[in-house]
Amino acid sequence: MAIVDRATALKIAGAAGAGDSAKVVELLQTIPGDSSQVHSWAYHAQRLSDYIQRDYTGKAPFAIWNVDGNSKLPFASFSTLPGVTCPGAGACWFGRSGVGSGYCYTLKGWRYPATLFRQVQNTLLMQHNRDVIAQATYKLKQNTTCRLYVDGDFDSLRTLTFWMLVLRERPDLQTYGYSKSWNLFLMFDRLWAGKIGWPKNYLLNLSNGSKYEHLRPKMERLPVTRGNFIALQVDKKLAGKYTDPEYKKALRQSAKAQGIDKVFVCPGKCGTCTKVGHLCGMESATGVNVVIGVH
Repeated sequence: MAIVDRATALKIAGAAGAGDSAKVVELLQTIPGDSSQVHSWAYHAQRLSDYIQRDYTGKAPFAIWNVDGNSKLPFASFSTLPGVTCPGAGACWFGRSGVGSGYCYTLKGWRYPATLFRQVQNTLLMQHNRDVIAQATYKLKQNTTCRLYVDGDFDSLRTLTFWMLVLRERPDLQTYGYSKSWNLFLMFDRLWAGKIGWPKNYLLNLSNGSKYEHLRPKMERLPVTRGNFIALQVDKKLAGKYTDPEYKKALRQSAKAQGIDKVFVCPGKCGTCTKVGHLCGMESATGVNVVIGVH
């Protein structure tokens, strides 16, 4: 079975981030393999290519929201492409080898065609037919817990405004997320918050690795901000060993070295951190610094 390498995936992502539907189709059609072989790269590429060429009409080939969750995230989740939709991305995306070589964990998921192509689809829909995304959100079950942007980020003031308005239409949804697009949040607060207000059902966690790190103090004062969620370097031998006492000790030491004395160590599996809910989505946990090892 053909596998799309990272270089090709980054080209597709770049075209989708630029909203270039024709280029995305062109790149999808270069993926080798038998498109009749269900679940293969060629199969999923053909489905997405057909949808784009229908001008994003009819049933989307991939679910807009992943409502089934997984072992680490038992909530409904929405994603777009990382990097190309992350105007605040810094070290997480730009490493020593250039674009896509930082510590962003999302690229590991690109070994699965449905993961990559769902992100491509949603990225293009946000630019060309975002009503499809709005309608999918309105159809979520009552009182659903949602993580807005597992991968990707708010790429523009228009996108941020879109989501804040959609969430106001579904006040029963308990929504939280992580973002590095801090300039956009401050812009919305300045231009629109006084007119339409922030939705009361959204909580923001401030990631690190943003090129807007100097704006963190201002971000911490926004009414939607729960607190900081910081990825810290630990020994590679401990990476991902969330229940290991040495992992937790190393994280606390790493945090203290950066001047952060009191922290809550993320257990690595959303929904298991407290007996009363997931801390990142709890208003009562406002101001608590959450840390996790880079993985």
